[in-house]
Amino acid sequence: MKYFIFTFLLSLCAFQAFAQNDSINVLGEVLLKDNRLKDSSYTKNYTVFNDSVLKRNQASLTNLLNFNSTVYFKENGAGMVSSPSFRGTTASQTAVLWNGININSQTTGQTDFNTINTRGFDQIIIKPGGSGVEDGSNAIGGSIYLKNRLDYNKGFKNSAFLNYGSFNSYGVSYKTSYSEKNTSLSLGYSRNSSDNDYTYLGTDRKNKNGQYHNTNIALAAGVKLSKFDELRLFANIFDGNRNFSLPTPNALATKYYDFNTRSLVEWIRDYKRIRSSAKLAYITENYEYYPNINNEFYTYGNVESLFLKYNLNYKLTKKLSLQSKLNYTRNDGRGSDITQESRNLGSVIVGIKHQLTRKFLYEVNIRQELNENYENPFLYSAGINAQLTDFYQIKINTSKSFRIPTYNDLYWKGLGNTELQPELSYQAEISNLFQLHKNTLQFTGYYNSVENLLTWVPDASGVWRPQNTDNVKIYGVEVIAHLQKKIGIHRIALDGTYAYTVSENQATQNQLIYVPYHKLTASLSYAIKNFSAYYQYLNNGEVYTTTDNAPEHILDDYMVANLGVEYTLGEKKNYQIGVQLLNLWNTSYASVLNRPMPGRNVNAYLNLNF
Repeated sequence: MKYFIFTFLLSLCAFQAFAQNDSINVLGEVLLKDNRLKDSSYTKNYTVFNDSVLKRNQASLTNLLNFNSTVYFKENGAGMVSSPSFRGTTASQTAVLWNGININSQTTGQTDFNTINTRGFDQIIIKPGGSGVEDGSNAIGGSIYLKNRLDYNKGFKNSAFLNYGSFNSYGVSYKTSYSEKNTSLSLGYSRNSSDNDYTYLGTDRKNKNGQYHNTNIALAAGVKLSKFDELRLFANIFDGNRNFSLPTPNALATKYYDFNTRSLVEWIRDYKRIRSSAKLAYITENYEYYPNINNEFYTYGNVESLFLKYNLNYKLTKKLSLQSKLNYTRNDGRGSDITQESRNLGSVIVGIKHQLTRKFLYEVNIRQELNENYENPFLYSAGINAQLTDFYQIKINTSKSFRIPTYNDLYWKGLGNTELQPELSYQAEISNLFQLHKNTLQFTGYYNSVENLLTWVPDASGVWRPQNTDNVKIYGVEVIAHLQKKIGIHRIALDGTYAYTVSENQATQNQLIYVPYHKLTASLSYAIKNFSAYYQYLNNGEVYTTTDNAPEHILDDYMVANLGVEYTLGEKKNYQIGVQLLNLWNTSYASVLNRPMPGRNVNAYLNLNF
């Protein structure tokens, strides 16, 4: 909490340089242009990160969201396993969707955010709160959308991004695209690597065995078959190798290999009052874990998933629309500790949206799960959106969401429990949005009750097994603000977020581990002509590292700041060169016990568009 008042006055989310005028937006109206979110985005809030913002931040999704959102991250050292806490929930309760397809691991239930390369996407959207009806399993704490965009009639375009920094860290990304009136094609490649051998501040130790590299390839193609029909194709390949940092000097060196593929075909038909979308997706996830890099022995896991989705939206009138969705998923998994298992999941969704007046809207959606493994939960969401004055808007939303057990939970040899039930979440939130010109202040209060929390606990013989154990009560507030001012040729912007989160085990009344009561981010940016600069700030409150909340097991709060400058070149202002000084004040900190993060380091980049 030290310096908290000072940082709150600095105020509150986005890394933004006004030279591009392409900031992070928190207004629902911006997202009405997005087809994937259009059916159910009216009574919840979103934060949108466009491609220009993605390129200025470091490549991992962890770095992007840590400094620009209310999401807390637990990171086992730079570049290592990274898991989010969305509104006081667990990493498995955050859904990650690639072009509308859930890509959470079927073995662990979560996504490692350091395996998501932001340079492979044109837009990233975060949505706090339960979204089980729209996004399915895992969407208890929030959802993150990774999107590739298709443009038409833009001709031939290329972009390249190069960066190099401390610890022999480098990144290379290149995207080429060509589009005509009825066809569009883009191909992107990115590569990131680092020796990651930073010194632990205050010690003579280095981060040994922490090197990593990864490659991401993304394809997007579209054809307008007629005035009403469009066919889309998306594909993504991620190939990553990481050595895991040594927790102690004498620990065995380990490594981990990821290879994931994603492919999606979508047919969209937009005819008069009917809009439909049919998707067929195939996703594979493969990992190999080497407990000793000097030994050829490894454990592995492999899951292949097939997705079928059909959405239909019918406009009864200009103000009233109905929607229905059919989803089917088949998972086939196998691994060192999992015998080959398959499961079939389905769901049916129906909803209504009614623009009752020009300033008042309500929507109701229901979802019925269909599966062969456990109880089929019935889910719902309902909300209103009211523009009460020219500058004040209120949104109210309530929902029921869920999370299904993972392959590890159900089928781990000798340990899995096929009698497990889904986690259930009942949520409500009220969001107040104040807007004056381009200045905004958003204040949200929420409550969340989670039942049947899935945890691994020791049985009577001391063997750890998965069980539905605890119930958790979560409540808090979020504040997101944006201020901007133009004085002559000078442009100034102040952005930030603040989150207060209580996440209690109802049996013990203790805060969940690695959930801070307070998190604050702030960004101050300045631009004049071709020059821009920004100061970025993060304050994470202290967290408990044991379930008994013992004072001696508290991980201290920390404050980290970044400083960056950028200069734009070229007649069309299509070249940028920039330098970032990361961890400016050389703060010694860790988000996980005994996993120190780097001290002060530098990163330089070059962004070319031609």
